[in-house]
Amino acid sequence: MNHFRQSKPLEGIYFTSFARETLERRSRRKSEHYAAVYDAIINHIDRFSELYNCDIYTNSITEEFLDDFIIYLENRGLMHNTIVGYIQKIQSLVRRAGQYNYAVDTTYNEVDLEEEPTFATFLSMNEITRIYYYKFEHQDKRKAKERIRDLFVIGCLTALRYSDYSTLTNQNLIDGYIVKRTKKTNVDVKVPIHDYVKEIFEKYGGHIPCQLCIQHFNKYLKLVMREVGLTDKITYSCTKGGKLITNTREKWELISSHTARRSAATNMYLTGRMKTLEIMRLTGHRSEQNFFRYIRLTNDDTARSISGDMFFRK
Repeated sequence: MNHFRQSKPLEGIYFTSFARETLERRSRRKSEHYAAVYDAIINHIDRFSELYNCDIYTNSITEEFLDDFIIYLENRGLMHNTIVGYIQKIQSLVRRAGQYNYAVDTTYNEVDLEEEPTFATFLSMNEITRIYYYKFEHQDKRKAKERIRDLFVIGCLTALRYSDYSTLTNQNLIDGYIVKRTKKTNVDVKVPIHDYVKEIFEKYGGHIPCQLCIQHFNKYLKLVMREVGLTDKITYSCTKGGKLITNTREKWELISSHTARRSAATNMYLTGRMKTLEIMRLTGHRSEQNFFRYIRLTNDDTARSISGDMFFRK
């Protein structure tokens, strides 16, 4: 049925039913992560409905409901930015329900949560070089530590996601470039091959160093980074469960497979030789605002980046 052609508004329907219907239609064209996020939202709304013994329709999503739902999510211990993402997606679904002529309450749009600045570490080129040349002691026969390190370095020098840099083959190496269709966004990227990446592929006969699921890779990567000696103390704050929490960790504890991609994008920018839009073509960012939120620049990085500009000369 084409709901856009209804002469008068339809009644509200169960919100989770509408969400599942929308998810089923759209998830075929989206990534697994997309479906997982919406599944989590649906599960939380189902729990909220059960907890407070209430039926939630498309026109039940009001400003008051969202305020209560935010408190529920905070009590579940969710991170602030996760909650922001959930609320924005719920609002998007209600907006779509309105477009399909289902009854909605327009006050849902009055809730305007803002994301807080996120903390994520990155590795400088000096650190990446140090990691690349580190000599491991007491390795097993498979040289697992070395293989994990080498795969991570590939990620640090290609700006690819783990799902892409962990599935590279020598067939992706074409005329001095890495050519790959990305799994998440289904777009073709073409990245110049760094000398280290070339050496790694030669070292393993044109194959990637290791094949681990991302959970196991992240677990062992931290141990490798600790052995390499990335033990600088880092303090950061975030809002979790509605409370501001300050943590201090050693750097190796904060490194994951995604640190590679963030490091690559940040270091490309810090060279000062690459245009922002060129880097965005590699990372897949569609706006400069999102790109600059993604990369990690300290005040020192910014100062060094602009210190050679003619503005600071006589």
